[in-house]
Amino acid sequence: MAPQESLLKIYGDRSYRHVTMARHQGTTVAFAMDASRRIVYSVLDLAGPQAKGAADTAYWSDNPAELVFPRELAEVGYAVVGATAMPTVKRGGAEAAVDERPTAQETDLFLSTTARLTADAPFHVVSDGTYVVVLRQSVGETHSDAVYKLTGGGCSGSASRTDYVLSGTKKVPLVRDTLLCDRFLLVDGKLKPVLEVRYKRSRHATRPESAKDSPGTEDMEGRPFHEPTQELSFVRNLTQGRFAAVLVPTAISGVQRWQLFAHNDATGRVDSFSVEQGAQGLFNTRGTRFYTSPDPLYRDAVFERSPGNCPFTGRELVPVTGADGRAETALRLDGTDAHLDLGDPAALRFGGKAYSIEAWVKPAALDGPVLARSGEYLLAVDAAGLVSLTHQGAPSPLLSTESVPTDAYTHIAATFDGTTAKLYVNGRP
Repeated sequence: MAPQESLLKIYGDRSYRHVTMARHQGTTVAFAMDASRRIVYSVLDLAGPQAKGAADTAYWSDNPAELVFPRELAEVGYAVVGATAMPTVKRGGAEAAVDERPTAQETDLFLSTTARLTADAPFHVVSDGTYVVVLRQSVGETHSDAVYKLTGGGCSGSASRTDYVLSGTKKVPLVRDTLLCDRFLLVDGKLKPVLEVRYKRSRHATRPESAKDSPGTEDMEGRPFHEPTQELSFVRNLTQGRFAAVLVPTAISGVQRWQLFAHNDATGRVDSFSVEQGAQGLFNTRGTRFYTSPDPLYRDAVFERSPGNCPFTGRELVPVTGADGRAETALRLDGTDAHLDLGDPAALRFGGKAYSIEAWVKPAALDGPVLARSGEYLLAVDAAGLVSLTHQGAPSPLLSTESVPTDAYTHIAATFDGTTAKLYVNGRP
């Protein structure tokens, strides 16, 4: 029976806009989204009483259950920031005050969780063998259920608040047409949220409040830590649920990668993302570095996941590098009028506009090589190893307080907001 036909039998005459199915550990689970953007599911239990008959519709759950989403959201790649708590909304639509603790019966579970961030668009469900993974498009910044970042942390959708983070005169949304990911465990025919270990006092996964703070699955008040909704903010400008996700194997045993395809409505193109699956099953945006022998003769025989010494030569292992000629490579300027000519694109011309420049540099010697130049600005490293930024007509350059060493890669950046210029060395201003 087709998924739409099965869901019609399962859910009766209730109006569902988007439907999908997934097979997890041998069990089939059907999902559907209704007109209010609530996602429900039903489990096919073929191990039930055989007296129900031959048709599979008799073995589905009697009533669809609503999928309960977390009350926090975390941005993939920004784990150090921690999760952002959704506002607590009481039944009737009013947000609870900071010191107010409504009971479960008084709380609107849809508006108080990341469920409110679900866009009215097709969604996808996959199984990684351990978890049921639900991927959905988020709402846009103008949606009635959108929430916006607050200057003191957290977020809110209340029109009466004035402490919003602003970009110019506009409030900064928590999510904006990006991809959201949640994981669930299938236990006794029910999809349960995933518990997470954090520090009990700080409620942060990696940052304790003090030396007395200890990890656990509950905070000091007994509230459980659930894995937050993961926002893949690099999958952006989504419309109409035009994305797909699949877990693919790699040539390395035990290592899989998330392969994502998404239509970018701003560019009109299909973006492709390949992200390593982390040790906990989520997204490892930093990737994993592997090591091999420094001697090409033994590289086919040595492959390690951590640094060490080569068993054949006794020398220190070296990182495995790619062979595509792009990533993990660099340009080497020999100091004899060597430069990269980008022509005269308008985007690189100063003209009083805001801009940012960044680069990884590894000087062989500190003799003041020019790193970037346009008709209006000059970014360089001087003979003392200081990063300098000079605007046309400026009486003197802006100098960094930290120097750049030789024979080591250093990340440098310069920013200008139209009024103030800033320099950064390895992320430090």
